[in-house]
Amino acid sequence: MQKSATDLHWNDRARTETNSNAVNIADVSQRELETAFILAHLPPGGRVLEVGCGNGFLTDVLRSVVGFVDAFDYAESMIEQAISLHGETNNRFFQDNVLAPTKVEPPYDAVVCVRVLINLRDLDEQAAAVRNIHSLLGTGGALILIEGYLNGFDALNDLRRKCGIDPIHPASINFYSRFEDLFAVIEPRFEVRSEMHTGMFDVLTRVVYPLLVGAQNATSHSEFHARTLPLAQALSPSDLRPYARVRGLLLRRR
Repeated sequence: MQKSATDLHWNDRARTETNSNAVNIADVSQRELETAFILAHLPPGGRVLEVGCGNGFLTDVLRSVVGFVDAFDYAESMIEQAISLHGETNNRFFQDNVLAPTKVEPPYDAVVCVRVLINLRDLDEQAAAVRNIHSLLGTGGALILIEGYLNGFDALNDLRRKCGIDPIHPASINFYSRFEDLFAVIEPRFEVRSEMHTGMFDVLTRVVYPLLVGAQNATSHSEFHARTLPLAQALSPSDLRPYARVRGLLLRRR
């Protein structure tokens, strides 16, 4: 399959980003929220597949609490860096494609997939990825899916407009579907067991922060993100779910 501009971006990023901790995501505070949800739902001692492992930052965390982790990425340079940074202990790094996986060894007790689907071309490819992941899980296996959706951007931008702040836009390399559109593919195959969202964190960092320092000064991760993270960890009301750029689902295979 010919690589997209998004695929090429991530292959290059492993070589050009000097901070290995920020290769997969620059907002490392958001990553802490995501990781806490993942760790709360991993099967102890289980066989886990990580889809889109990047440079292995999360893999290193996963393998410390489960039995074995298969971790793949479509970007060859990411896999090279993952092996260089973390090595292989109770895990295996390899290059593969979620749209046509050939090197996986199912069945798995759980699949972890974090902000991977937004890197596919469209909703059809996202749906194909969900179907493929479903087929790789054993009976009753879990999919921990953390993904970005267009709904949150729309709600945040409406709030920013009311506050006199210019809108924010998804990265041009990404395709964000609407939650309800992707969930229409998920629901027949999985049962929702638990949820998380970044609504509090996004209101704080994408609305409150630019109001405090000016939108032109609020374009990257900052000390504000880190200092307000405990609030986002402690309080995540459902009323703020519509403002979440990212939602996490613990899904049980039907």
